[in-house]
Amino acid sequence: MAEIFDKMKVEFVDQDESVQVIADNIRDTGEVPERYVKSEIKANPVIVDAEGYNLPVIDMSRLLNPEFSEEETAKLGGILQELLKAGEARYKVLDSVEFTKGYFAAKLEGRSIIKVNRDCFSRLKHIYLPAASLPSRTIGSLPVANVQALAEACNGFNDKIPERYIRMEARSEEVITGHGSTLAIPIIDLNKLFDSQSSEECVKLVSACQNWGFFQLINHGVPDEVSENLMNDIAEFFRQPLEAKKAYSQLPNSIEGYGQVFVASDNQKLDWCDRFFLHVRPVESRDLRFWPTNPASFRHSVDVYSSEVAKLSCRLLEFMAKGMGAEPASLLGMFEGQPQSMRMNYYPPCWQADQVLGLSPHSDACGLTILLQKKDVQGLQVKRDGKWFAVDALDGALIVNVGDILEILSNGKFRSAEHRAVIHQNKERISVAVFHQPCQDLIVGPSL
Repeated sequence: MAEIFDKMKVEFVDQDESVQVIADNIRDTGEVPERYVKSEIKANPVIVDAEGYNLPVIDMSRLLNPEFSEEETAKLGGILQELLKAGEARYKVLDSVEFTKGYFAAKLEGRSIIKVNRDCFSRLKHIYLPAASLPSRTIGSLPVANVQALAEACNGFNDKIPERYIRMEARSEEVITGHGSTLAIPIIDLNKLFDSQSSEECVKLVSACQNWGFFQLINHGVPDEVSENLMNDIAEFFRQPLEAKKAYSQLPNSIEGYGQVFVASDNQKLDWCDRFFLHVRPVESRDLRFWPTNPASFRHSVDVYSSEVAKLSCRLLEFMAKGMGAEPASLLGMFEGQPQSMRMNYYPPCWQADQVLGLSPHSDACGLTILLQKKDVQGLQVKRDGKWFAVDALDGALIVNVGDILEILSNGKFRSAEHRAVIHQNKERISVAVFHQPCQDLIVGPSL
């Protein structure tokens, strides 16, 4: 025991120097020993009984009472906001609309909203207040040239890529390629996750979410035919003449439909990609003005695939909840039956592929993203430890990544990784990402 205290450098005060004895001596001598004198006591002002500086009082019974909970919750939010102004809060209050705005602003500046807060994540938590109590806002994107048509016009050796698409970081940043286990995102087998006799796969899943924020999922249960039908219909849609695709163009103040997103100025750098974005679930959220009827099977393919992926996301969330120390039912309650959107990406080839980016670096402002792509053309890269790692997608696998919301819910245990897409020199690449959001009118904060 003595050796332990020696290592801790603990100094024992002699019994004759007990504070009680010293206090008795001070009454006799009027002198405080130097070791106990702290000048900051006088230097720092202390406010006593000043109006507006009293510690707020929150009534828990009113918080739980539906008749008064809204009023008491507002008081609680006000307290946290005042603490933030004073720079003393360990909580940051954001509503879901403000978070979305922050995501778009960060995306336009080439950064991630989560990266801004990750450095202090161990002490800074996020709470999402109900968006229903806030004024509705819209987010749109400026129209830009069709990249597919631009690629066809700039396909010669002497053709110059427009300056807005030139991205020097595409070739200046280090990219790690390889197939070693330490250089690739983990592979998770859903069948093994369901095997009650083995916990090894669950450990791998948690490790993947903690260290990469990405993993490839095999034996995921989505029928090959369903995935193939969707990819074939998406490819056929993008092969149509430009005027046919423009019939589904985005409207002002909206990102749904065909076009680009995150374009806010006329001099902003652009991605070498055309996109088609749809709200797919719940079914009543669909705006069929943007759902093509050509190819004829397009709507059915999207519906079936989105249904399969929605069920898959719930299965994954159960295991992720256990990994972050939360009750599976609690996490499922936030996501099951909630908004699901789909972004279809068409990346045309570019003979100067090392000078453009298909998708700017970002993290996903959602809970969970599931990506489908064809194996023959790669392009996804994930950032880890300041380096970009090329993802070699397995044939038939789905790529799953943790979104910003899950990073917040796990209180930083899981990471929402920055990622981007690069371009192939002479082959097109098509991918489809499905984003899963939590219920929009819930208060969302760390589950730990």
